Amino acid sequence: MGFWLGLSIGIGAGVILHFWGSHSQRQQWQRLLVLIHNRFSQQPRDPIEFLTETLRQGRHIQEIYEQTSREWQQVIGELPWGWIRVDENNVVWECNRVAQNLLSMTQWQPGIKVMLEWVRSYELDQVIERCRQTQVKVVGQEWIFYPPGADPKPHPLRAWGIPLAQGQVVVLLESRLEVHTLTQQRDRWSSDVAHELKTPLTSIRLVAETLQTRVDPKLRTWVDRLLEEVIRLSHLVQDLLELSRLNLGAATALQVRRLDLVAVIHSVCHSLEPLAQEQGRTFAMTGIPHCWLWGDEQRLYRLVQNLLSNSLRYGDPHTPIHIHVQIQGEQVQVDIYDHGRGFPETAFPYLFEPFFRTDRARDRTAGGTGLGLAIVRQIVEAHAGTISARNHPDTGGAWLQFHLPLNLPQSSLRAG
Repeated sequence: MGFWLGLSIGIGAGVILHFWGSHSQRQQWQRLLVLIHNRFSQQPRDPIEFLTETLRQGRHIQEIYEQTSREWQQVIGELPWGWIRVDENNVVWECNRVAQNLLSMTQWQPGIKVMLEWVRSYELDQVIERCRQTQVKVVGQEWIFYPPGADPKPHPLRAWGIPLAQGQVVVLLESRLEVHTLTQQRDRWSSDVAHELKTPLTSIRLVAETLQTRVDPKLRTWVDRLLEEVIRLSHLVQDLLELSRLNLGAATALQVRRLDLVAVIHSVCHSLEPLAQEQGRTFAMTGIPHCWLWGDEQRLYRLVQNLLSNSLRYGDPHTPIHIHVQIQGEQVQVDIYDHGRGFPETAFPYLFEPFFRTDRARDRTAGGTGLGLAIVRQIVEAHAGTISARNHPDTGGAWLQFHLPLNLPQSSLRAG
């Protein structure tokens, strides 16, 4: 009896150790270990019967695992996104065909190289590391990937990181090339339409201005209204042209020079001061007295002008508009906030989208085009910066904060 009991223990342990090798198999075989432990704790009556049942359970679990593994590999192989799984040491164990094509991975094999040996991408490494450290899903920012080779064709990508047990991370990759192509086609169409509208609108405005002094005084109101609408439409066309230029690559040809951003902000405040005085408003500027950086002065002026104009349009009368400038490392941080109702919580994901309005009726009467914040975002991104929007905790009003680098890569910009 002792011989058969020892033999059963040895064979059962051998079955377990045979299938205990990889991380992906351990959970399935834990069930078998529990089964053996329970059987021994109950002192089985027949060791041969116990051995037969143990082997049968092992084959059954192995069949389930192999079938599940085949089905899983088929699923990730048919995904329309790239799929990559790395272990705690960043060794790549799974990589479907889409990911291999997107990252130009040739002769791929599982478990032989770490991610950095397959693909040299700082952005991809950052997504994996952040996901592993935070243990939450990470949505990476879109970046341009430059494949290796003599004639690389860069293309935009976006990555999502999903944490797994034992330090493993799954990365989903999406090609953004089609989105970029459609966006460029839309921007070219908008630019063409805006160019076609610009000339007739200028003619209509000249006619309306001429009629202002020649029509019967009773009809003057209608001519004034016509002129106001023509001017508003002209501003919309001009904003469309500016947004199209930025989207279609004008960011790589900024008229860059070294300038004082604080002086630019003061210049904008001076130009808007008459409008602010009509509302009993003031510009409360704090922070550093000067901030020298490389940038396009005309576009940075437009950036600050759009933000301050929004505060004047939607903030409460007889309250200040706050502007704070400070240096943080290699960047300048500018905060602009006012007193008022602020933004609706549902509006934050869409604030910088073209033609988005938080209050359509109010924007129409106030003369907004719905493109101001979209242009602001494009100018900030053209200068390699970032911008965010929220409601200020003290004033309740809109709070726009943007960061700009003090130095820009001169290789990608045309100096003015």
